[in-house]
Amino acid sequence: MMKCEVIKDLLPLYIDNVCSKESAELVEAHLATCGSCRSEWETMRNELKISPAAVDANNRDSRLLKEISSYWSRSKLKSFLKGAVLASLCLGIAVAAYFGLTEWNMMRVPSAIIEVKDTSLMKDGRVAFHLRLTDGYDLNEISYDMDEKGNFYMVPYRPIIKKKPITTFGLFNMYQSLDPFIKEVYQNKYGADAKVTALYLGTRDENILIWKEGMKLPPASDAVENELRK
Repeated sequence: MMKCEVIKDLLPLYIDNVCSKESAELVEAHLATCGSCRSEWETMRNELKISPAAVDANNRDSRLLKEISSYWSRSKLKSFLKGAVLASLCLGIAVAAYFGLTEWNMMRVPSAIIEVKDTSLMKDGRVAFHLRLTDGYDLNEISYDMDEKGNFYMVPYRPIIKKKPITTFGLFNMYQSLDPFIKEVYQNKYGADAKVTALYLGTRDENILIWKEGMKLPPASDAVENELRK
């Protein structure tokens, strides 16, 4: 007859149906005659035996936890991607704004801070003049406008955020002239026989007259001739 200690060691395997057929038969034969082991078996069975419903519930809980974990991971990834896109968008806007404010020449320079002097006539027939901005900031661009009456307008522009010049001479402070290319630009728009009869610094509504046809100008100095010599 099998000892109770051996049977009790086999009981967990027997309850889980993982022992051999011969071992199961030995356990069953022993339980039929041993009240102590049968009591142990019943107690152990209640503790270890899991019903199919409980197994299904555990499986459902496990799947639920996995789904929650997967959703949480996807949510974190989506949040990260959204954050990265938003950060990139904000950075792009900031860069564009900075570029627009510091590099985009959109602000017209008012005539009140423009000083034009030393207008003269060069030996080659060009009209020379000295342009200077009196507010101490740089000048970034001079655009052109014209009308069919022969009026040519040089319109100075710079960004919203002004910059100090890095040199003492530049577009903001230099001699300029009514070069042949200005006449060519005018003729390209109004025809080969069209000619510039007046030169202004500023817009059509707000400007400074530099020269107009028939105006008597003093001859340019040697310094100006050398400055603007081609």
